[in-house]
Amino acid sequence: MKEILIQEYNNLSKLLIKPKPQSNFYHINFINGAKLEITGKIDKKYNIQFYNQDTSELLFESEITNNMWTQFNKTYYINYNIKVIELENNTVVFEHKFNAKNKRVYIHFASKALGDTIAWFPFAEEFRKKHQCELIVSTFHNDMFKENYPNIKFITPGEEQFDLYAMYEIGWHYNKDEKIDYNKNISDFRKHGLQKCSSEILGVNQLEIKPKLTFKNTGSTIEGEYVVIAPHGSAHAKYWNYKGGWQTVIDYLNNKGYKVVMITQELLGDKWHDSKLGGTLTGVIDKTGDYPLSERANDLLNAKAFIGIGSGLSWVAWALKTPVVMISGFSEAYSEFKDCARISSPKNKCSGCFNRVRLDAGDWEWCPDHKDTDRMFECTKSITPDTVIAAVNHQLEKSL
Repeated sequence: MKEILIQEYNNLSKLLIKPKPQSNFYHINFINGAKLEITGKIDKKYNIQFYNQDTSELLFESEITNNMWTQFNKTYYINYNIKVIELENNTVVFEHKFNAKNKRVYIHFASKALGDTIAWFPFAEEFRKKHQCELIVSTFHNDMFKENYPNIKFITPGEEQFDLYAMYEIGWHYNKDEKIDYNKNISDFRKHGLQKCSSEILGVNQLEIKPKLTFKNTGSTIEGEYVVIAPHGSAHAKYWNYKGGWQTVIDYLNNKGYKVVMITQELLGDKWHDSKLGGTLTGVIDKTGDYPLSERANDLLNAKAFIGIGSGLSWVAWALKTPVVMISGFSEAYSEFKDCARISSPKNKCSGCFNRVRLDAGDWEWCPDHKDTDRMFECTKSITPDTVIAAVNHQLEKSL
């Protein structure tokens, strides 16, 4: 046996293979910005360049050595091309072009507000379709979407994720000095519609898209034809502040044979809230209080129209394709959605402060231009019932 092994060994041919030179390792991710890290034992100096593939613009560059990292701090989507140039010989030794196909991408919706979530969510699905990625999403209202978006993995906000290729956060972001954080938002989100905030951050086409909500139509619980109203909001500036306006519209609809159903969480009969409407409304079916959102949705699905203000329930009605009348003076007409009959302030009245000044959520009587004057809330005080009734009639015609 020994002789055989020696013979076989002597018959081995020698292959002159040069050993592979050692190299450093390059690690890329796009988690709240584009980050490149170089690890390894080879002492080298590098110039790192971050380009926008779509424009060929050099966005940022940095010099680092092995076992260091660098990051471009714009956290919204950019179609990156990242180049690593070895300074010793000015040679590109590594290049990475953004490609999320079949990779794990996480999108977090930072706002708890119902309207924000409904407005922003459709563009997560558009991102998934565009990049063919394995998409993970967290919202504070997952149940509204989960069933109808089987290709998205839903998680609760704060749930830790691993092995991510990219991550984006959708929201209105401010710095500590109350100025917009343009590292997180591309543009001044107050100057365009709410949905554009999400489409911009995710780099997808801006269209008015309604999400597919999971609410089911289980049949009307109210006999006869009816209109739903939701007159309350999270700030007094959002209200329709024309004295007696809501009651005038309710009386008109009742006289036309329509029932009126009030579905706000704020209770009918609560003196403080009723005072913001000019007194306790009469001629309405009281469905105020803590009802499940699914019941609110069922009421909307069977309604002939919905009348509301700049609130989450208006966005729910819009998404469910219920004809919407939107009354808003504190925001500009472009702020919400187009598929509605929107009633804005007369041109000679103050309006649109929400699109100029950050809302102080802690100040119920927030009116940045005319607080404590006779012009306070003139934006909606100047919207007449006749204007609202005309818009309601227009929307009711759609349901005939």
